[in-house]
This record gives sequence, C-alpha cells and structure tokens, in this order.
Amino acid sequence: MKYNFLRTMLLLFCSLVLLTACDKDEEETIPEPTKKDLLTAHDWRGDQVLVNDINVAAIPGVGSNAATFKTMLLSFREDNTYTASFTVSGQPQSFDGTWQFNADETRITLEMLGDFDITTLTEDNFNVAGLISSDNVDFIARIMGIDTTIISIITGGGPVRTKMQFVKS
Repeated sequence: MKYNFLRTMLLLFCSLVLLTACDKDEEETIPEPTKKDLLTAHDWRGDQVLVNDINVAAIPGVGSNAATFKTMLLSFREDNTYTASFTVSGQPQSFDGTWQFNADETRITLEMLGDFDITTLTEDNFNVAGLISSDNVDFIARIMGIDTTIISIITGGGPVRTKMQFVKS
C-alpha cells in the first residue's frame, strides 16, 4: 500500500510539474516599422507646399497652380525608385526617379528635387524640408505650368527653402 501511495504521489507531483512548467505563450512583440517600411507602405498625397515659409497657394500668379501639388501621388518602392504622378490642366503627368536615405535616415535624396530633411515620417504623415536649387525650381515650375519668370522674381533666381507636406493616400 505504501508503494502505491508513493507511486501515486510521484505521478501527481510529475503531473503538477508538467502542468505548471508550461507557461502561457508570451505575446509575440511586433517590431517597430523602419523608416523604409513607413515610406514604402503606401502612396503619399501632396497636402501643402511652403516656399520661403509662404504657402504657395497664397502667392499671386502661382496659387491657382498650387492645386497641382494636391493631385500629386508619390509612390516609393523598396528598390529605391519612386513615381510622382499628378494632374496639370486636366492632363495626367508623371515622372520616375530614385530615392535614398542618408546613413541615419534623417535625410532623403529625391532625384529631380535634391536633399531634404525628414521632419515627420509616421504612418499618416511624411513631411520634408530643404533647399531646392534654382534649376530644379524651374523644372518644377514648368511641370506645374507656372511661369518661371514669376518664380525667378519671387526667389531672386536662387535656391528656395521649401517645406512639403504629404499625407497617407
């Protein structure tokens, strides 16, 4: 009898150890998305452009064309290429380019536009700030149907401090 009692107790003890040794599975932690993940997750729609801290929509002779920026969709791809699609005077336009982050992912280089500081990059917002060279300003003005002489008068023919705000599309 003593043998059966010991065997039962041993069996009970082993069962108890097995049942308590199996903790509930720990919740799997989801890693934070990288900046590349955030940038390439979806398209970005143009929301607002500031040139020398002035909202482009408020500049006479330019403001009516500022709506073009709101039609812009930027599609960034994992292979470091992007497409900018927009509408000018009812006509769809687009151009392709390459993009690259700097080493600490605080700046982005966009072919055709230049280098920009990333001021915001979240799931819903992508904002950049930087200088656009006079050549690139003229290029953008031509694309948007803006008289480059007006741009030259406003900018003095030099580079332009620009802030561009994009929202998740």
